[in-house]
Amino acid sequence: RNFRAMRKITADYVFIGNGEVLKNAAIILESDHSILDVVPTNTLDDTDIEKHIGSITPGFVNAHCHLELSHMKGLIPTGTGLIPFIKGVISQRDFPLEVILQAIEEADKEMQTEGIVAVGDISNMPHTIKTKLESPIEYCTFLECFDLLQEEGAEEQWNNFSLVYDQFIKSGLTKTRRVPHAPYSVSSRMFDFLRQADDNGLTTVSIHNQETPTENDLFIDKSGALLDFYNFVGLSLDKFLPTGKTSLDYALSQMRPDLRTLLVHNTISVQRNNKSPVVPQI
Repeated sequence: RNFRAMRKITADYVFIGNGEVLKNAAIILESDHSILDVVPTNTLDDTDIEKHIGSITPGFVNAHCHLELSHMKGLIPTGTGLIPFIKGVISQRDFPLEVILQAIEEADKEMQTEGIVAVGDISNMPHTIKTKLESPIEYCTFLECFDLLQEEGAEEQWNNFSLVYDQFIKSGLTKTRRVPHAPYSVSSRMFDFLRQADDNGLTTVSIHNQETPTENDLFIDKSGALLDFYNFVGLSLDKFLPTGKTSLDYALSQMRPDLRTLLVHNTISVQRNNKSPVVPQI
């Protein structure tokens, strides 16, 4: 093939996306920057190759991002555990809208600079729509739905989140799907709504999973620090019945098996037996 008029780049190492790491290889780019081929450098005119120090890799994927909370970066201490973290998010997330939007835009540009080309982004509000429409990053928006295990309020909450979902879809961000937040915050009634949603045919869902031992404690015997969290937000768990199993058992029993499920965090997930693989960490 005639590569003379095309752009050719190389580096010390070239990662081509299938596990191979090549040396002395050059990437041939079309005028639209799409990759045409990867060839040995000795097959090209050496003076016609752009040479870079380091590595060339495919674009990175950020599988779990909270873009709309970018303004909270550095505000909450690390290492305090899940419950203090959640309390901090609830008590500190309200900022002037212009501050939130500016932080969203800056975080998007930072990801571009770091070589991120696709993002699975968690959203609860429509704040990220403008940035996503203008960004070269390919976003898949996971619109988190939750009712904090209050089944009597599930339908109202579902309708509220559906209004936000409609804003994403009408804006043109069709890669948006309503998903459960976490096992400890989604009732069976809310899961009913989620199972029935087609959401433009998007086949991937996301859920926070087993971030802390207290998440399992709640479902196994209705104990642990999550009870204190529900007291903190003024909600009763009197109607909640423990399952005697882990939070993951509960979630998987409620979710559609035909959809690809992205389990996020998996901090305390363990292998049960030789036939059950460890849940991959995201």
